[in-house]
Amino acid sequence: MKKRVHMKPDIIRVAIFFLGGSAVLCGCSVVQKIFVGLNPFLVSGYYVPFLYGGVSGAAIGLYTERIRDLNLRLQKRVDTLESFLPICSNCKRIRKPDADPKRMESWEDVETYISDKTASQFSHGICPECARKLYPDIYKSCRISANRSPPKSHECISSGR
Repeated sequence: MKKRVHMKPDIIRVAIFFLGGSAVLCGCSVVQKIFVGLNPFLVSGYYVPFLYGGVSGAAIGLYTERIRDLNLRLQKRVDTLESFLPICSNCKRIRKPDADPKRMESWEDVETYISDKTASQFSHGICPECARKLYPDIYKSCRISANRSPPKSHECISSGR
């Protein structure tokens, strides 16, 4: 499994976001004071907008960067999964990208390929059609019709068939 690396926020970026948020909120406060008829140049009325705007700006900036990073990672995964896969029509192995199709080492199982490219894991089962083909004696002894799902192992044992 791949380890996720979390970036520590750079203090300069946080400061820029803080100051940006402060500037926006203090600017809105200046406009509000002008409309109300107060003197917008009194410094004492800007402490709360400066702090609140700074904290909000820093939080919004960091979350925006995180979302941008996650979107880029997601787009890379989607691009990987949407690409054409050269697959053997018989054994269903997938040819590795830019590998020689004539060499056996160039081909890998579908499960291996998908597990390496994604976080998916596989559990194996057997579909009813393949079970009928591979184990016809079990299906005959349990009298399974084409419309029923395959029996659980305890169903044939408990019924004595």
